[in-house]
Amino acid sequence: MQVIGSPSRVSRKSPAGFTLVELLVVIAIIGVLIALLLPAVQQAREAARRMQCTNQMKQLGLAMHNYHDTFQKLPPGNSEIESLGKPRREWGWAPRILAFMEQTAIYDLIEFEKPSYDRPSGWNNTMMDDPSVVCNYKFIRMVHQQFLCPSNSQGGEAAVEDHFGTGWEISQCDYAASIGDYPNGTGVAGVGVTHTGAGNSEEFVRGVIGTLDYSAKFSDITDGLSHTYLLGECIGAWSHWQNWGSACFSSTAYPINHRNRDFLNGTLGPTVTDWRENIAFRSFHPGGANFLLCDGSVTFLSETIDGAAYRAGASKAGGEVPQLP
Repeated sequence: MQVIGSPSRVSRKSPAGFTLVELLVVIAIIGVLIALLLPAVQQAREAARRMQCTNQMKQLGLAMHNYHDTFQKLPPGNSEIESLGKPRREWGWAPRILAFMEQTAIYDLIEFEKPSYDRPSGWNNTMMDDPSVVCNYKFIRMVHQQFLCPSNSQGGEAAVEDHFGTGWEISQCDYAASIGDYPNGTGVAGVGVTHTGAGNSEEFVRGVIGTLDYSAKFSDITDGLSHTYLLGECIGAWSHWQNWGSACFSSTAYPINHRNRDFLNGTLGPTVTDWRENIAFRSFHPGGANFLLCDGSVTFLSETIDGAAYRAGASKAGGEVPQLP
């Protein structure tokens, strides 16, 4: 019998919380999802970097064409060397095209008739930030982002290069001129390419830019502009012969990404003894590297490309018909 006026009893159940096991399961699921998504995010970022690299190379190709229109030949690499009876000035191809890629302000300040390493006595690196100091060395030491691959995190530091001693650091370049399949004694080369002659002689330079002052005209490229490499990717920080100011060249005598793993783990490094190994075309892009063709287009070549076809693309007048993608 219910007593009138007495409060009725209402059954209330407290809301249940997560148990420790349930919380751990949720955390594990979130961890699995992140693990699944992370590679996709990294791949998307690398795809964006590779696209930016491609666009940079296209801009370099446009500058090269404008240079050729003006001077009737491509820019030479490492020009005016003592062995040719001229004073050593060591200017690579990269500084020469600045005027054709909206860098006229810097180009006009460079004195190409003087050595690239010309600088005032008593130089110290604090002068880099002093606007009153204007000298060639200042420009070959400063970082030029247009010549660095976005996928290379090692390209932003200046380093000592070939023929330069301590205290003479040069900025890096990740795009190298194609000198053909010059082997330097260890790589696989085409017919007629010798160890001693391929550096400068027009007869032996199968590529479009030599290491010692030679550069081709487009009319010299009888294999076709769309079948011949002009530039390819390199990792300037891994070679004394790949930098922005003095010289930047590579050879197809070595496969794409040749011994990249050895450079990464420290077995090889940018020293004189590694000269035979570090002039290959290479990149941090997985599986291959970008190449700028002489017609201004850019193609990505796989590191597994057939060796003969790969070397044929570096020949300007060899009569080969390379099957490029």
